[in-house]
Amino acid sequence: MGPKRRLSTESILNAAAELAEENGLENVSLLQVAEKLGVKSPSLYNHFSGFKELSLGISKLAISRLGDAIRNAAVGKSKDNALMAIALAYRKFAGENPELYKAILRFPTYNDSSIQKSGHAIVSILYQVMEPYHYNKKETIHFVRGFRSALHGFVSLEEAGFFRSAEADVGKSFKRLVSCLISALDTGKDD
Repeated sequence: MGPKRRLSTESILNAAAELAEENGLENVSLLQVAEKLGVKSPSLYNHFSGFKELSLGISKLAISRLGDAIRNAAVGKSKDNALMAIALAYRKFAGENPELYKAILRFPTYNDSSIQKSGHAIVSILYQVMEPYHYNKKETIHFVRGFRSALHGFVSLEEAGFFRSAEADVGKSFKRLVSCLISALDTGKDD
């Protein structure tokens, strides 16, 4: 082992996230994280009470990174352009971080208030982008649920290997899907 490293919660979570992407989310252990950081595993217990808390931390980190990605994508854009940018950033994040994306899907099962707040921050970005469309709250909820479901469905099927046909570009298929959703905004209001 090299020189003693100063541990922080952030450095531990970053190491755990790297291990998740290398070995699979289900294969991350406190011992592996400690080895990656060049420390003994008991050192991690100063930051995490155990694996469950580490797993919660990985989910928080993943949600935060996805939130940053879609927020940054939407900056300076509005309406249709913002929604397309968010969708592309979402797909890119899921494609580049498949194991962290899986960690995000665990979040509804966590009762931790900080992780709930992080998850709601992502949805609030979509609500902000929806404001110029002047939908009422119920219409906005319906659209955001459908939009998120379509993005998740596409990236999940893509990750599972269902879109390997060389006959049509997957990126174009994704953009077409998002364009269809966006075009429905003018016709999707309740009467």
